[in-house]
Amino acid sequence: MRDDELFSFEDARQRLGESFDPLPVPAIPPADPDLDRVVVELRRLRDASAALAMSEVELGDIADRLGEVASLLESRVAGPADRLETMWKGAGTRRSNPVSGPENPIAPPVDFVGCDDGSVMATVTLGPAYQGPPGCVHGGISALIIDHMMGLANHWGGRYGMTAHYELDYRSPTPLLQPLTFRCWVHEVDGRKTWTHGTIHAGDRLCVEARGLFLEASVPVPGQPGTRSTVADGSQ
Repeated sequence: MRDDELFSFEDARQRLGESFDPLPVPAIPPADPDLDRVVVELRRLRDASAALAMSEVELGDIADRLGEVASLLESRVAGPADRLETMWKGAGTRRSNPVSGPENPIAPPVDFVGCDDGSVMATVTLGPAYQGPPGCVHGGISALIIDHMMGLANHWGGRYGMTAHYELDYRSPTPLLQPLTFRCWVHEVDGRKTWTHGTIHAGDRLCVEARGLFLEASVPVPGQPGTRSTVADGSQ
């Protein structure tokens, strides 16, 4: 990891003291400068096409034109297995994960920062593409973001591991179209085990509480025989 990619609470304390402004997760530049532009446009399509029923938009021509673009792209890209290998020759899941990855069109995306109290925090407004109950965020989306964020909180706290157990309490509806504050922090450590907690708030109202157990573990890296990774949940 390069010096400009450090994301460590201990390192921040040593460099900046006990109190410091929130530090964003360091960005990794794209392999192709046009890649992020492509995904930004795909997100515009995602948001514009969510809840299109009875919109009175004439969709036939739009479907034809989107089909042309999809066919053009499909004919040029490698297969999924090859792309998975290529991913791990570069930034791993840092740029492609479904929560904060700038290369992933289903990511909102969520931008995280490390705080001087040892927690990781993010503020995000989710739109209709993420709806579950009427006007509310789908519970699975809340779980996805918090699980990813717990892995990042572990990394910020100098811990690593994969999710072994995870539970959530949905305290009140999590609204769409309103700023939501996500926060996660390492609660307890014991050998290979890390217990991490998290919350989602809409203003002062608690929407979700979460608790996760993470175990140090490793998985094979696609396309790299004999190589295993200890990084989980897109923290690197």
